[in-house]
Amino acid sequence: MKMLACLIAVVLLVLPSSKTYANGAVKQTVDVVGQGPAGPIVSPGGASLIRTKNGITASINMPTPAPGSYSYPPANPFQTVAPVPGIPEVFTGWFFFFNDPEKCAVPNGCIPPPPGAPAPNDFTEGRGGVYNFAGHAISGSGSLNLVGHISVGETQFGGPHALDNPAGAEIHLAVAPHGVLVPALMPQQINTPVGSPPFWWLALLKAPVE
Repeated sequence: MKMLACLIAVVLLVLPSSKTYANGAVKQTVDVVGQGPAGPIVSPGGASLIRTKNGITASINMPTPAPGSYSYPPANPFQTVAPVPGIPEVFTGWFFFFNDPEKCAVPNGCIPPPPGAPAPNDFTEGRGGVYNFAGHAISGSGSLNLVGHISVGETQFGGPHALDNPAGAEIHLAVAPHGVLVPALMPQQINTPVGSPPFWWLALLKAPVE
């Protein structure tokens, strides 16, 4: 998988809307765009985070892409069968984070490096990594809902660091399309990556402004 190797900071030019609750939790909402960082808005306010001292809950709600109506990524080592249209189709949710976004090459405009990228990169300098936060198969139209919680210190899918700064981390959310459900690929089809930014629906949530 090629991780977000382009500047996702161009996805949205405004900060997410935010709300602080009495218990100190902060909720942010932002639009979902795609496919790719230059794609159209597909779900206004469809991505949200709830940040607490113990972790982050991520949520994406967007119209379910109709089979055959969008671009499918090629096969990769995780999904050796190329994604194709069908019913039901599989979608996974990915959570890229940077604990210290001000230390990225472009401060507060971090870029997840491709796998195996030499140091220094924004994962090593911004102390970042990636988690799979959701994945399931869905049939028909309606809404695609991906929700998951990442706890402080939880073992990440990739990258050198775990989440330890939920209040101040920069977060990039991505939805990856896996095509029709392939029983022989389960359960890895719903918890491993496929594709790259041009094939993903994306949302950028910067750290709340204090």
